Parts: sequence; structure tokens; C-alpha cells
Amino acid sequence: MSSFVASSTWIGQEQRRLDAGAFRDGGPAIRAKLDSLRPVVQRLDQVADLGYEGRFARVYVDDPSRGIPFLTGSDMLLLDLKGLPYLSRARTSQVRSLAVRDGWSLISRSGTIGRVAFARREMLGLALSDDVIRAIPRPGEILAGYLFAFLSSRHAQVMIHQRTYGSVVQHIEPAHIADLPVPIPDEREAETIDRLVLGAAGARTEAATLLDTASAHFDSLGPRLRYSHEHERSEGVVANIGLGRRLDAFYHVGWTSEARLREGDRLGDLGPVSRPGMIKRLFVKRGVPFVSGVDIYQTRPSFRSRLMKVEAERAKAFVTAGQIVVQRSGQRYGLLGRPALIGGRLDGYAASDHLMRISPESSEARARIFAFLRSEVGRRSLVRTSYGTSIPTLNPEGLAEQRVPVLPEALIKAAERALQLREQADADEDEAIRKVEAWLDS
Repeated sequence: MSSFVASSTWIGQEQRRLDAGAFRDGGPAIRAKLDSLRPVVQRLDQVADLGYEGRFARVYVDDPSRGIPFLTGSDMLLLDLKGLPYLSRARTSQVRSLAVRDGWSLISRSGTIGRVAFARREMLGLALSDDVIRAIPRPGEILAGYLFAFLSSRHAQVMIHQRTYGSVVQHIEPAHIADLPVPIPDEREAETIDRLVLGAAGARTEAATLLDTASAHFDSLGPRLRYSHEHERSEGVVANIGLGRRLDAFYHVGWTSEARLREGDRLGDLGPVSRPGMIKRLFVKRGVPFVSGVDIYQTRPSFRSRLMKVEAERAKAFVTAGQIVVQRSGQRYGLLGRPALIGGRLDGYAASDHLMRISPESSEARARIFAFLRSEVGRRSLVRTSYGTSIPTLNPEGLAEQRVPVLPEALIKAAERALQLREQADADEDEAIRKVEAWLDS
């Protein structure tokens, strides 16, 4: 429990709210400090248009040719946009008004409030949920990259969280953040910050393109994949010798059985596969930063809790830069079986026991494994080995036995370049946000 003393003037400024959450974490004090920076401060609604599409019926389709990828408030944070659900084009009348535009700052307004994503080129045209506020920078008033960096700063985050409402599922509306004070630095500093953010967004889009090219090579090696999802009429005949001690139909016929690659090196020979022991969630104030199996896939993964160091050491929960982690439990059309690379930002963190670890023997092996697991053939081949009906689960042994075909040298170089671009993008974006915070703290 925390306690603090609130000024009576704060209550009037916050429309006479009496819930303590509206005044905690120094929100009013930060707002007062930024307001004192005049005349270089403007309201958020003076430099950006705020809004979101009204609620609509979500009709999903399995066929990508009949739908448009749909971004929810959590999906917009993902680094890799593969596996998104498809919203029906025919049954969604306002599909055009849902489309994302390059350079917008996207703010989650329901559930986990205030998470900010920058709309990069690979998001262009995707449908966006009504649970996301669009902050569209006005030309001549503010630079898109600077607006994102400010909204991502700890100062803006505190002020945004200050305006949330709701006890079970929290919400925030554009009107609640319209008067957010936005300090405008001198032109040179703003351009530097903007350039860093735009460069990071461009690097991530280029990395996605390079990885798509490398992954497409693996997809081209097998037969044409006819189904994008598991289909109800799957049937087939399996010889007794081919059962492999598996009697579940999912393993032998249908969606995942289309992807059977028998040629290539064992994944376990390219890098050992492991998973930590069961982790007791002993969270403390000064422990090791702990990331979950959801956090790890985000563009800017961050920890929400700290694990007791003794427990992290006992369970061998640490991850190191260069490792590839793979989600081992979850829904088959979600994050199950999808890879994520541990970058320098997460080096030394503790990660969930629901994440299997791959420690590649070389940078070439890392690029080859990552591109394979990211491919449709690679993921289906791995998900095929999952077991369980309510919560499908993978194990390290099944991952290690995956066959990874040879990747041409040029595509290995492309995949290596992609992973380097992602690491550089992280560094540039972090630097942009640090510059904003350092200026506001000065």
C-alpha cells in the first residue's frame, strides 16, 4: 500500500476525482513542471488529431484473400506481425476508415493503458481496433517521431495513466488526454529525435522484408500449403509404421501435416535447446527483471515485475543476448511455436519457463534457425509436435528434432542483416526516448 498527500488544487484540476490513482506517481507535479516551460508547451490536441473508430462487429475469416490483417491493442505492439487474425472485407463496412497510416502514434486505451506504438510502413493499410487511440501529428506543428518519443517517455506515461478510469477493465478516452502538455524542443533537437525514431521504424520494416525473403525460401521447398487454418474435413490413411507413437489426428492429417520437411540438419545440432525449471513467481522490489512469454514478442519488450534472484538462479531462468526463444504453450493460432531473438536490451533478464531457449553455435546458425522457425513451413512442422487440447504444449525434444534445410549463403547474409537492423532499431529508439526524458529532467 502507498500513501501520499495531495494538494487541494489537484482535485479541481482533475474534475473533482477522489480516487487516489488520479494523483499517484507524481502526475500532477510533472504536469505542473511541463506547464512552466511555456511558451514551448502546447496541448496534445493542438499538435495532433486524436480519435478512434467507433465500435463495430468483428467478423473474422480464415482465408487471407477475403480479409484484412487486424491489429488489436496488444497486436500493435508486436515486432513480428505474422499470425494476425483477418477481418472480413465484405462484412466490415468501415474497413477503409480502420486502416493504419504511416507515422501515426497508436495509444492503447483499454486494458493495459497507454502503451504506445509507432505506425511503420509494414503496418500501412492494416485494420486497427477501436481499442486504440490514433494520435495523428499535424504537419508543421510537430514531427511524427518526436511525438512518439514524447508519448513513450516516463513523463507522458505517468500523465496518461493518471487519467484512466474503471476498476476492473481500465479505459481512457481522447478527451482525457487532449490537454496533455507537450513540450516542443528547439528545431534541431526535435529533428534529431525524429530522425532516430523514423530510422528505427524504417530499419524494422527493412528487417521484416529481409526475413520474409529468407523464410519464403523454406516455404518454397515443400508442397503448396492448401489451408491457412486447420480444417474440419481433414482425413487420411496412416500406415502403422508411420504412427510414431502418436494417435491424435492433428499430428497425421490436416493443417500441420502439410508441412513435412525430412531434409536438413537437426535443429539441436545447430544449437542446444533447453528450457528452465518450473519458476516460482517470487516477485520482489529489487530482483531480476522478469519478462513473460507475451512481453518477449513486443517491439519494445519491458518487464512488469522482478523475480527473486535466488529463484532465477535455481530455475536457470536467465536469457542472454543472441539466444532464440520459442513459446512452448498457448493457442495454435497464437504465439505458440513463434521465435523471438534476445537482444542486448534483455541480456541478463529472467524469462518465463514457457519459453524454450535455443543457443545457436554461430551467427549463421542463428539466422538460419530464426528464418526457418519464422517460416510457415517451419512453424507448422513444429506446432505439429504439440500435444494437449485445452492448452497445446511443445517440448524441447520436439524442437531439437526439427529438420532445418540448408539456406543459401545470400539469404543467410540477408537474415543476419535483418537481425542486426532490429538491434540497431532498438538502440536508436531507446536513445530518442532518453533524449526526451533527459531534456524534461533538466
